[in-house]
Amino acid sequence: MKLILKLSGKIFDEEDPQKLLTLKEVVKELVNEGNRVGIVTGGGSTARKYISLARKMGSNEAYLDLLGIWASRLNAYLVVFSLNDLAYMKVPESLEDFIQAWSYGKVVVTGGFQPGQSTAAVSALVAEASNADLLIIATNVDGVYDRDPRIYKDARLLTKINTEKLKEILEGTQSVKAGTYELLDPMAIKIVERSKIKVIVMNYNKLGKLKDIIAGKEISTLVEPE
Repeated sequence: MKLILKLSGKIFDEEDPQKLLTLKEVVKELVNEGNRVGIVTGGGSTARKYISLARKMGSNEAYLDLLGIWASRLNAYLVVFSLNDLAYMKVPESLEDFIQAWSYGKVVVTGGFQPGQSTAAVSALVAEASNADLLIIATNVDGVYDRDPRIYKDARLLTKINTEKLKEILEGTQSVKAGTYELLDPMAIKIVERSKIKVIVMNYNKLGKLKDIIAGKEISTLVEPE
């Protein structure tokens, strides 16, 4: 099986090395069982900090995106170094770089690629390019809810939805400004739909149970392309 794992930048904000050590053990087990794994990292608070400061100084959105991209690559290198010999040691900076790195048979870890493109879109692109069986979005919630759980306490977790329903839920809550992307943005959804990529949205606090989540034995949301 070929898996692409999108790690929310929020996992790096917690400064908890145990989460990355757990990731390493899970990835090692998956690889030893014959699976291929790619990882895409978000920029987290490091990206937001620099983006906020640069925005106050009058930088345009393209420059802000670049700051976010560089922060996400820093996080990617942190994952590479935690994986050691399991990983391809250079973080790709384009889809072409990723395809070349993927051909070496190692775990490939990347951050952002270019301005105007979220790391969610990057994860969909690399899932498409690698013919991945599954794109896994690891974020700070258990899955996709029928409405924003940060605002509504009675929000209901959806265990299975299609991309049309996901677009309805996300409509009006996503921003295209640098540093504000969440889950799958419109570009990512289009890529998922055109290549019929199955997506799982899960909580990164459950990385140790990733195999059970893939098998449908743990709480998460399966998003099927429409």
